[in-house]
Formats: sequence, structure tokens, C-alpha cells
Amino acid sequence: MNSNPNSQPLDSDAATFSGESGKIGVGSWTFPWAVGTVKEHRPQTLITPVNLVRKARDLGAKVVQIGDNLPINQFSKGDLNELRVVADECCIELEVGTRGVEPSHLLRYLKIAQFLKARLVRTMAGWPGANPPLEKVKSDLREVLPQFSEAGVSIGLENYETYSTGELARLVRAVDNPSLGVCLDVSNSLGALESIDAILDALLPLTINVHIKDISVERLPYLMGFAFYGRPAGQGRIPFEQIFARLEMIGRKPNAIIELWTPFRGSLEQTLDLEEDWARASIEYLSKLPWFKQ
Repeated sequence: MNSNPNSQPLDSDAATFSGESGKIGVGSWTFPWAVGTVKEHRPQTLITPVNLVRKARDLGAKVVQIGDNLPINQFSKGDLNELRVVADECCIELEVGTRGVEPSHLLRYLKIAQFLKARLVRTMAGWPGANPPLEKVKSDLREVLPQFSEAGVSIGLENYETYSTGELARLVRAVDNPSLGVCLDVSNSLGALESIDAILDALLPLTINVHIKDISVERLPYLMGFAFYGRPAGQGRIPFEQIFARLEMIGRKPNAIIELWTPFRGSLEQTLDLEEDWARASIEYLSKLPWFKQ
């Protein structure tokens, strides 16, 4: 754990999120191959949001986060109603996810979140190569946050390699709204060559949701360079136990959503089997951590 005293955040730095519950979750980025994220390798039968809820129940997860690779705004009201009913039956908490901060888009997702009784909308400011200026992100968020606050729904702004974690933290603090926080994904910001300590120091005080995405870093066979590869949670380089310990120190208990960078394994069938195995292994790892047994 980082021993730097400056890394221990003050309570005043932390975003508040009444929905924090510290549950293990899965989502559409746990099963990116099965939901058809890769257009060249799409299964004949795609996983739907309802399928995800039932799969979460069978795996022992308590939350389902439906992300941008399974756009929930493209489903009919009948589909959404079925999803809400099945989630209630399975005792699964729902979270919704998207990309972008354009006000009309976020307000549409707010309505979907309210309909699904979701308390979190996870989003990213843009896409790599298509990122709005941070001042625009700030103004867009300020425009919609009063309505999110009134509805009791929070926005989790996810870090990724385009903006530094310091920039993201300053933006969230500048907006200064208790319904805005960070969806922490350590692996994303490693792509910007930020250290794990720097990422955690900047973002942990503002974290209201965590993505559990483990990776290994391996030298390429011809020795000239390194590559990042996905791994099941607990089998890579991301120090999840340190992350949870530091969250506990500041009294935060966000849901932890498993995401997987499962590699293609020769055939789609083999890849789907591997994705399923990694999801089970990740839940098994997390469920043994003391943080989830409290």
C-alpha cells in the first residue's frame, strides 16, 4: 500500500453516493464476446439484458451493469419492463452505462435509470480520438446534475487514457455536486503510462463505482516491447486488495463490476467458453476477499 500520507484523502474530497453497497457485479463488459461487441465474431444468439440478469443470479453476483456495448436505449419499453421485472425476481440491482455527456443523451439515460430503479449511470466523456474539451464536459455535467440529484441517481464518470486522472479529479471537484463521482478503472489509465499509485491517489477519494478488470504485462516474443493482456480478476497485476483496503480507510463501499478483456481463442465457441470460465474465476476470487464479507 502507498505509504505517502498525502495519498489518504480527506472526507471533504469524497463524492457522496447514497447507493454504495459494496456488491459484486457483472455486466455487458464481463461478456463482451457473448453480447456481440466484436462485429466480426458475433454469436448467432446474443446475450440480452434479461439473459445477463439471470446469468448474474446463477453466478452469485448481485449487480448487473449494462454498458455501452449493449446500448440499453435501443431496447423497447416492453424489453425494459421485462428487464425490471426479472431483476426484481432475481434480486439483482441494475446499473446502466453509456458514453458521452451531451445533456439530452444523459437525460434520456436518467429516464431509463429511473424506470429500471437504477441508482447509477456510468459514462465516459467521449471516445479515444473524439474527446470533447474538459470545459465542455464540465458545462454539460452541470446542466444535467440538478435533475440527477432530484431523482436520486448518480453519474459515475469513468477514467480512461484520453484524460489524465489528475484532470478528471479536478473536473469532478470543480463541478462539486454530490451526485457526480468517478467510476474507477485502473487498467484504463495504465494506457496513458500513469502509475497505479498516481491513479489511486487522484481518483479513490471520488470513487462511487469500481471496474474489476485485471491485466498482465508481458514482453513480446521478439523482446522489443511489452503488451497488456486481460486476465481473470486476481490473476493479473492490478492490486485489488490494496484498492479495497484504501476504499475502506475512507469509508467508501462502491459496487465492484467485473470486466474482462478475454482473448480470442481460435474459434468463437472456445472464446465464449473462456469468457464464462474467467467470469466464474473472477467472482470466486472477489467473493473470498474480506471486503465483500462485511
